[in-house]
Amino acid sequence: MDLQHSTRIRGATAFLAIAAGLITFSSLEFMLVEIQSDFSMSADSTIVVSQVASGACLIAVFLAGALADRLGDRRVLVWASGAFCVGAAIVGLSPYLVTLMLGLSVAGIGTIVMAIVGLSILNKTFPAKEQRARAFGMFAVIAPAVSIVIPLLSSAIIPVASWRTVTIVWILVGLVTMMLARRTLQTTVVSSLRPELVTPALAGVALAGLALTFSFFSLTPRTATQVHRGLLSALAGVLALAVLVVVMRRLPRPTLDLRSMRARGSLPVLAAILVVNGVNLFFFTYLLLQYRYHQTLFETALILIIPQVTAGIGAILGGRLSARWGSWRVAAVALAGAAIASLGAFVVVADSSAWVPIAVLSIAAFPIAAAVGPMTQSFMDLAPGDGAGSASSVRNASVNLGIAVVGLLSGTLVFDELDADTARNLEAYAQQADAFHLAGMLCSFAYVVAAVLVVLHARRRLSVSGIAPAACAVPRPSSTPPPLPSPSRATPG
Repeated sequence: MDLQHSTRIRGATAFLAIAAGLITFSSLEFMLVEIQSDFSMSADSTIVVSQVASGACLIAVFLAGALADRLGDRRVLVWASGAFCVGAAIVGLSPYLVTLMLGLSVAGIGTIVMAIVGLSILNKTFPAKEQRARAFGMFAVIAPAVSIVIPLLSSAIIPVASWRTVTIVWILVGLVTMMLARRTLQTTVVSSLRPELVTPALAGVALAGLALTFSFFSLTPRTATQVHRGLLSALAGVLALAVLVVVMRRLPRPTLDLRSMRARGSLPVLAAILVVNGVNLFFFTYLLLQYRYHQTLFETALILIIPQVTAGIGAILGGRLSARWGSWRVAAVALAGAAIASLGAFVVVADSSAWVPIAVLSIAAFPIAAAVGPMTQSFMDLAPGDGAGSASSVRNASVNLGIAVVGLLSGTLVFDELDADTARNLEAYAQQADAFHLAGMLCSFAYVVAAVLVVLHARRRLSVSGIAPAACAVPRPSSTPPPLPSPSRATPG
């Protein structure tokens, strides 16, 4: 197996690991209506269930990076794939809402670790500037590609079998990722020192406590049990944060690696990533197609292929332009374009055909996807050569915190308006069009804020080096890829 082929296989393994979480989310969108019916949930509760994995998995977000940097990507990815399979099985067999949320949480922990390790592998495999820009462009293509295939598959399975059957697809993805990791990745131990796991675990508990507190208090009707769980989550988060501060001050070399956050300009781009992941025009359009136009799952999946294709084109172009102009410039321009295009939601009125919101989304999808790869690259370029896994943890923490907190708030606002009246009359349709207008405003505002933050990130990087921000990446020890495993055998993990 030559070097180029090995590099491609490693890249494919990374992309599949990253795709696992997207596959779960994309199929869960199409399962929500049936889940809401099976468990007799309110609109708010349904949104909380769809976001619970994003909050719960924050428990492992920093542990993943620390373990990947010290135990090696192969071993951690195999373990995470196994956890994802177990969580998927629990979801598929869940008789109660509590077991459903447990399964989603376990699966979410597995997918976030898989995504962190996958991004770390991507960062190490493509160190050269042009290669990295193209690789992160392909990274952004994963979402639209998954969002074409998985909804079609889910919408074909659910009417024939059940929403529970879709979890078999999750299990298969986990097993394939596990197999690829064992065959293509090298078993390495970056450090011979036994890492302490207290600091990354405490940081994860603190973030998860914040996210889950928000989730529990967002449930309606808010029962005494939900309030009790919310208070316990808040208490756990605050205590974990207090203990973390004390431990970080006492340990000479804590495992929790926040070097990427100390780089000048890192906090604005992290905030931009958080804000952008708090809104999802694709999901809002999906809800509109379901509640306003009463389309079947298969019809919805089919019609959404059009904006996903434009998103894929935008993602590829974003990666190519980043190689020429620099990631921050492309991200800022794309986010500004996304803010303008999102206001197209106001074109949708009570008697608009289903093709109008699809046209709006198809236009907006191009700049939205074009910004994903450059934004991720802008932050990952700040990672030190021996801390790609930890930097990936920080990036994914921002993503999931945005989904769990900001996404829960925006999703609930829009879903409540869409679900308030499902009667097929002009007054109800006008209300649902107003809900889509609200979704467009929320997205536009988020993209404007993110664009400003990306420019602020670039200015701060420029003030450090005195040269163009595009050239401000932290120097890496080598421009060659890491050693690859022998094609003849894989070392046991």
